[in-house]
Amino acid sequence: MSQQRVRFTEHFNAAPARVFPYFACHETFGAMAGGPVAAKLRFIRRIRLGEDIKHPDGVGSVRRIAYGPLGFEETVRTSTPGKLIEYAITKGSPLKNHFGRIEFHADGGGTRVDYVITFEPKLPGTGMVLKGVLKRMISPAFGRIRKAIATA
Repeated sequence: MSQQRVRFTEHFNAAPARVFPYFACHETFGAMAGGPVAAKLRFIRRIRLGEDIKHPDGVGSVRRIAYGPLGFEETVRTSTPGKLIEYAITKGSPLKNHFGRIEFHADGGGTRVDYVITFEPKLPGTGMVLKGVLKRMISPAFGRIRKAIATA
């Protein structure tokens, strides 16, 4: 099956150290991606702490993303505050070989975020549909994060 790629490049008017936590904290990112209803329902939540007690959502942490009874788990593989987050789906999902990489770059007094997700669909012919679902699921987060940063 063919590998699919979803890419987002966004700019934020804040330093990487201020932007990074919105992506790194599982519950915060869940609220940003899904909005108030998702925040209330906790559709993204941490289910295992990371290896470093100072960074509970860092390397080794696991988040569950669920819509009712359907869900999957992602494990953080790399987390360098203000610079990089890498994660992979480790349980469940209609995707295989799923890998997410979020890079944070200082850019003109703000931050450029490069977010790339690669995956292969488990079912032939579903790649484009799943790619669209991922885009629709994640895209709203960027505007909500901008608004949160502006009002913080």
